[in-house]
Formats: sequence, structure tokens, C-alpha cells
Amino acid sequence: MAARKKSKAKTYAKKQTKRKATKQTRRKATKQTRRKATKQTRRRAGKRKAKRVSSMGPVPVKTGSGPSPLEVASGLAALLRAGRAHEAEEKWLAPGIESVEGVGASLAWRGKKAVLAKYRTWEADHEIHAMDVGGPWVGATGFALRFKIDVTQKSTGQRSQMEEIAVYTVRNGKIVREEFHFATGG
Repeated sequence: MAARKKSKAKTYAKKQTKRKATKQTRRKATKQTRRKATKQTRRRAGKRKAKRVSSMGPVPVKTGSGPSPLEVASGLAALLRAGRAHEAEEKWLAPGIESVEGVGASLAWRGKKAVLAKYRTWEADHEIHAMDVGGPWVGATGFALRFKIDVTQKSTGQRSQMEEIAVYTVRNGKIVREEFHFATGG
């Protein structure tokens, strides 16, 4: 019977020690949580303040360093009109460019090497008789050009007139994205 009392006393003592340790751990955790919460609250308050400032009026739109969208648009259009597309590609395309073909194709190529390969494949199967470059129409982050092309597809011998709008996004003085939009007639 005495052994049972000692064993119960030991078990009780262990439970009390465990409870104290758990309370101390909770206190520490609570302090840490309060510290984190305070930092998060400060961050949120800063964001809210920034939102309030931006909601008071317009904020500047920037595309990074280097030539502006207007300068890139003017330079690209001039080189294309002069028939110097390869020079335009070297000068204005960013290494990580994404090229998206519009409805019908709905495909994307990523990286300058893949985009140039896409261009070369198209050029190998098409003979351009005339090309008119319209625009540019310039926005805050990019620009658009309209292409009217009289072309013969070599593989089929079919001659056609194409019209498309190319929308370009500029970042740090280079074209980082181009997307081609085709007229669907509807």
C-alpha cells in the first residue's frame, strides 16, 4: 500500500512539472506570437497607408531603365519598315521574351532562341511580296503595331493578304512579350 502511495505521489509530481513546463511554453509562445503579430500589424499598417496614398490619385507607371516604350516602338517600326527585321530582333528583343500567337494557333514560345526559331520557320515557308507597318500606338507599358502583309505560302503556293495587330510589352528598354491578334471577320 505504501508503494502505491509513493507511485501516485510520483505520478502527481510528474504531472505538476509537466503542467508548469506547458504553462511556461505557452507564455513564451504567446510572447513570440505577440511580437510577430506586432510586426505584421506594422507591415499591414504600412501597406494600408500605401494603399490610402495610391487611392488618393494616380501613381506613376514605370517600365524600368533603358529606352521608353515610345523609343522602342519608334525604333522597331523604323527598322521593320526599312526591311531590317534581323537587326530589329537583335536590338529590341529581351533574352526571356515570350511570343504568343493568336486565335487559331494559340501557342506561346519562351526565350529569345525559341522565338527566333519560330520566326525562321515562318520565313522559310513564306514569301513576302509587300508589308505595311502601321502605328505605333504607344501606351504606358508597351505599344502596338498593325501589319498588312501580302504573302505566298511556299508549301501550298497560296497567296493571301494577312492583317494582324502585334501588342508588345516593354521592360528595361527591351520587348519582353509580344502577342499577335488576328482579324476573325466576326
